[in-house]
Amino acid sequence: MIRTILFNAAGRVRAGWRVLLFFALFFALGPIGGILLSLAYGALAGSIPTREELSARLDPFSLQMLVYSTLISATLLASAICLRWLDRRPFRSLGYQWRQRGWHEYLVGFGLAALMITFVVLIELPLGHVNLQWEGYPAAEAAGGTFLAFFFFNVAAAFEEFLFRGYPLQTLLLDVRPTIAVSAPSVLFGLGHAGNPHASALSVFNTALAGVWLSIAYLKTRRLWLPIGLHAGWNFTMSAVYGLTVSGIEERIGASLFRTAQTGPVWLTGGSYGPEGGVLVTAVLIGASFWLWRTPHIRPQGEAREASDRA
Repeated sequence: MIRTILFNAAGRVRAGWRVLLFFALFFALGPIGGILLSLAYGALAGSIPTREELSARLDPFSLQMLVYSTLISATLLASAICLRWLDRRPFRSLGYQWRQRGWHEYLVGFGLAALMITFVVLIELPLGHVNLQWEGYPAAEAAGGTFLAFFFFNVAAAFEEFLFRGYPLQTLLLDVRPTIAVSAPSVLFGLGHAGNPHASALSVFNTALAGVWLSIAYLKTRRLWLPIGLHAGWNFTMSAVYGLTVSGIEERIGASLFRTAQTGPVWLTGGSYGPEGGVLVTAVLIGASFWLWRTPHIRPQGEAREASDRA
């Protein structure tokens, strides 16, 4: 009985247990990495700083990059351990290959997400639910701020895609039905944003729906570059272009091109949470997911298909 619970018919530890171990490793390695970074910083600075001292010494952008670097390292290390000792799969099977037009998948994703957010704004404009004002920053300041935002949102997107559409999704796809494999990480993705400022049941649902959208992007390419492009383009366009709130986080990275005020009903526009808290985004995500699943123009390249088949 216990063996049936733990192992599948092939004698391999069931995917659910492997995913649970992956998250256990991630939550263990993250704090360890933070401690090691603090020790390294302390060795350079002459004393080991507390969390409050580290926050005071570093500007917000540098501190966030430090945190994301630690989290990405923990995610990749947990993935490598699970792949090596539980799955006997090569690391490249996770879909990090850049060759064979990885850049093309990334750019397609970034552009598609930018169009989706722009579509939401264009719907709200004639309804009088959004007011756009050009910020008018000097060219050098605008360019520098845009670059910082672009870099930040790509790093943040890479982390969340590694964490949810990397090992967990791909491991579940090996053992369970695709609907379950996609749903479980997507629900976790939604719940992971439930503690954000101004979160609601609809915002959590929309975030889980975005997880499905991003999972479809992986399924169509068997690589992570399309979902990373979608994720980064979505957040970058909301924040750095239109000045909208991203997932309830009002702080800005860099300078946005527009200052946007939403005045429509919260159920439609998302209110203080940002567009992801409204039904406009629900409709856009459903439509985009359906189109992405049905389009014949996006499919795995040879390298990604071969890596997936070997897994």
